[in-house]
Amino acid sequence: MQRESLRQRAWKALTAVILAGMFWFGALGTGYAEESAGSKNIVDPYQVYTYERMLEHTDRLAAAYPDLIRNQSIGTTAFGREIRAVKLGKGEATILIDGSQHAREWMGTNLIMYMIDRYAYAYENNMKYDNYIVRELLDRCTIWFVPMVNPDGVTLQQQGLAAFPPSYHADLLRMNGNSSNFKQWKANAQGIDINRQYPAMWDYIRNSPQYPTFKNYKGSAPAETAEAKSMIGFTYAIDPEIALSYHTSGEVLYWHFFTKPEVLDRDKRMADAITGMTGYSQVKPEQYPSGGGYTDWFIAGFDRPGFTAELGPYQEETELPLWTFTGIWKENEKLGFYLADEGYKLWHARFPIQQIDEKLELLGAAKMFNRPNEAYFTGAEVRGQVVADARLNDWFRIETWLGKKWVYLPPDAYLKGYSEPFTDKVKLTEAAALYHYPSLEHGIPLGQLQPQQVKAVKRWNDWLLVETWQGHAWIQVKEQAVQGGKENGNQTKPEK
Repeated sequence: MQRESLRQRAWKALTAVILAGMFWFGALGTGYAEESAGSKNIVDPYQVYTYERMLEHTDRLAAAYPDLIRNQSIGTTAFGREIRAVKLGKGEATILIDGSQHAREWMGTNLIMYMIDRYAYAYENNMKYDNYIVRELLDRCTIWFVPMVNPDGVTLQQQGLAAFPPSYHADLLRMNGNSSNFKQWKANAQGIDINRQYPAMWDYIRNSPQYPTFKNYKGSAPAETAEAKSMIGFTYAIDPEIALSYHTSGEVLYWHFFTKPEVLDRDKRMADAITGMTGYSQVKPEQYPSGGGYTDWFIAGFDRPGFTAELGPYQEETELPLWTFTGIWKENEKLGFYLADEGYKLWHARFPIQQIDEKLELLGAAKMFNRPNEAYFTGAEVRGQVVADARLNDWFRIETWLGKKWVYLPPDAYLKGYSEPFTDKVKLTEAAALYHYPSLEHGIPLGQLQPQQVKAVKRWNDWLLVETWQGHAWIQVKEQAVQGGKENGNQTKPEK
């Protein structure tokens, strides 16, 4: 990107200082004071967000909002640090927002942590952000955050050699030009640039050094780092409709990477909306861009919108100053809600579910899935009587002890409505066909019972589930064909 003039940078610095003063002065006013009084006061974005602080605060957020926030480990770095994802919301539609793929760009972590804090507070207090009713939106669409994709690199950039084993110091110094000042550090602690690790035109990445160093080395193969592997696996697992990566700096927006013509208008419309919200200028699409970025891979691999936002005024080879957060928050405060709203629309277009309210009785065990797709099996099963609130073809969404889950139920796997216990013996006065399912359309004839006395265990409409020599089977009965049986009646084998 183009470097700003000294005059431009000085003007932006002065403007940001004024905005910061306005923010803190506003904090003393009635509106902000009232909000703070009810807030759980967990996240302060005007501090250096270390890896340890990020873990502590995500734990506290999950404890403060246990029905809304859940933490999940998605991988472990080469130096044993957890790569953590944070789930905010209850919807089946998902979007993904990440930060700090580059070590010195940890301002994205500050922004994400404050987003989680403020969005959770807004949900709990049933607030609105412009036209977004937060509770309704997050009940439809879940936002997954990865606040710090590169915890090793961030820790090195912030804390230096002391945070790493002495046996590795010489390697780190060599990759940093023999300097013990790591403020310029961009890669992970192995000297590999994570945002050049994704399998998107990886062979054609431009300007990559030939060896590990503090920035731009793409590695010896795509997805060789734990960080890139974790992000790729996690993205497949949650299947987001939209992905957004926060980087710094320069206040620009990347949105295009070999985007297919059929989705070009969709993605450009969203990019224009983000530009209108943030003021970030759009990077003009290139015919042959240098790839390897996370959103490059997401756009090319999923055919879905992916955006990389460069936060803050241009800063050369180091982190953004903390005072820039005031402007960054103002620009991005509503962006997560906008993306969640758009994500739900995209998800609903892919999964046009029908809202229902039906009692179903399962005729056997049914596997439970997180989405109406067999790739999202939870590992658990459900039996018995359930209530479904949504349907997509033969998929039904039911309430379970794990929350709302999907089950696949072909027509012969359930009863519509609940059966009733039926413990009497009955005497058939006419022959009755046996079925494995109580339907002439979907049932499979198993044989026939001649007039005799049988023991029934369930009744559903005009069907009885009876005991036979080969197990339970359904028979359709007419009242005139059934008489009260006797306790000592005999049962015969059905005719084939």
